[in-house]
Amino acid sequence: MPTEPAWTAMPTADAAIAVGDVGKLLRIARTAAGLTLEEAGRRAGCSAATMSRWENGRRREWSIAELRRLAQVYGIPPRLFGLAASSAPTRSSAVSVVEDPDDGGGDSMRRRDLIAGTLGLSTGAALLPTSAHAITATVEDVIFGRVTAPAIPEHQLRAQLAAAAADFRACRYSQLARRLPRLLAQATAVRDQAPVGKTALASSWVAQAYSVATQLLIKLHDDGMAGSTSDRALQAARVSGDPLVIAEATRLAATVLRRSRHGEGAQRIVLNAAQQLDTDTGLTDGRHAAMYGQLLAVAAYTAAMREHRDTAWHLLAEADDALGRVGGAEGSPITSLDLAVYKISVARVLGDYGTAVEYAKHVKPAHITSLERRARYWQDTALALHGRGRPAAAYQALLAAEADTPQEVRYRPWAQSLTNDLLTTDTRNNLPGIRDFATRIGAG
Repeated sequence: MPTEPAWTAMPTADAAIAVGDVGKLLRIARTAAGLTLEEAGRRAGCSAATMSRWENGRRREWSIAELRRLAQVYGIPPRLFGLAASSAPTRSSAVSVVEDPDDGGGDSMRRRDLIAGTLGLSTGAALLPTSAHAITATVEDVIFGRVTAPAIPEHQLRAQLAAAAADFRACRYSQLARRLPRLLAQATAVRDQAPVGKTALASSWVAQAYSVATQLLIKLHDDGMAGSTSDRALQAARVSGDPLVIAEATRLAATVLRRSRHGEGAQRIVLNAAQQLDTDTGLTDGRHAAMYGQLLAVAAYTAAMREHRDTAWHLLAEADDALGRVGGAEGSPITSLDLAVYKISVARVLGDYGTAVEYAKHVKPAHITSLERRARYWQDTALALHGRGRPAAAYQALLAAEADTPQEVRYRPWAQSLTNDLLTTDTRNNLPGIRDFATRIGAG
């Protein structure tokens, strides 16, 4: 018999099972898997708004076909929905089942509004502040040539690229969103006007600009546009011939692919990229070895998402070994401390919440230099604590995350989803200030 997900042992899950609360089970399973409403909706073929209504208990009747489909896409044991093949419904007998769905399986996915003054990002980007002086261009406009910008001197472009990368590492997402369209257009203009001898170098700048755009789009869950920008980054990276730029663009392309439910393909291309980097460079440079380690860490996380437990931990051990051989190289894309955060992520994704919490205990977040990586620490730690059945500790992690990386908490769906779960379970008011916190981040 296959092992049931660890979250089914949570008290909140047990209570939901007892009364047949489908919405609460969906929310618990989604949070445990680290999925946003949009990601879960995409898997189920519904809009994020529909998923939100379902999770909030606004749907009272379900067809057997719907319940089976939801059980499959969420990884929920069918028996919890009263669908055990060998018997009638037991613990979930409170679920009201009808023969036919009442809305055809949910609303059609709609293209979300573009936000003036930002990248034209959606969902999470809708929370980004707008400005009267903001640029109205979108990434889409830049990609299709509807918006252009004059070429700027090389030193200015380098400075702009460094500033954009710094914005991302510091979780200044709204500032980065306003900066990027013009930067993309400028980098493209510089490349288009570059003399033959500088085409490769100029292409590396275009790749870097589109890679930063992809990182932000991934953060804000605009997977469709992220697919376009990652493709642009990878094309330009290959023209540049720079092994590090190619590896970084491939890493992001794999992340986008994984989020599009192509885990096997994502793992294959990131492992191929690691092997190619080794072949091309010999990993004699510390930066190359560190990038090699990061590619393996990404492959490990991807393996965990596919529930390939042994492969995930084996790849993390190899990444650890690679970083241990070179130490901290200047400009390194990943450190041993960053790798420790990957271990928390992998354990959490595999449902090993206790292991994830133990790993988190040995990491001092203040020592993580990149705020973006520190934000990932808070995310996985908070979710692991919640999965462990420790709501008060999860709430404290959320508060720490808000103080440390406010835009990560206020603009990212995981924090809102977790906060809603905590609001639902805080029936005895054991989480002082949780409602004010929810209001601050737009949850509830």
